Amino acid sequence: MTLAMIFKTNNEKQVRLCRLTLADNEELFDYLQLLSAETKKRFGPHSFDKQSVIDLYKNSGEYIGYVAHDILTGKIIAYSIIKIGYLQHDCIRLQSYGIHPNNDTDCTFAPSVADEWQRLGIGNALFQFVISEIKTLRIERIILWGGVQADNDKAVNYYNKKGFKIVGQFEYNGPNYDMVLDIM
Repeated sequence: MTLAMIFKTNNEKQVRLCRLTLADNEELFDYLQLLSAETKKRFGPHSFDKQSVIDLYKNSGEYIGYVAHDILTGKIIAYSIIKIGYLQHDCIRLQSYGIHPNNDTDCTFAPSVADEWQRLGIGNALFQFVISEIKTLRIERIILWGGVQADNDKAVNYYNKKGFKIVGQFEYNGPNYDMVLDIM
């Protein structure tokens, strides 16, 4: 397991990638509050209030958070969460595509990058960091948390470039794609 990694962005700023710790809770809450309405609309694995974030990670090996800190300010500028296994409410839909979810070898993934830090390579670096970490957990497949909104061309293209495959479509506040990535 890699404890932390330093990364240089496309604009030469240094960023520290690491697992989320309890000491990061206040910074994570601040990060979530500063996301634009558009980004919040697209990122929704959990509520944005402080108690929900604390409760999610307290005494749980089921969820693992990853963050990118701006080295200059120490602030969180990107955040990803994985859930070991799959979301129970997605199971029937995934099975309808011929996917057999497995709580031992699947994980569910949701990434975000602060608006002013997007398009600097941070999402790519954090994703690679997460991949290297979850491989040590014997995870073989990543399922996008809640899929991706079909009208979010930027995200759909990003996931396609990362090797995710669209496995199905569903309706929830508009059309969405379920996407998965085999990593083993």
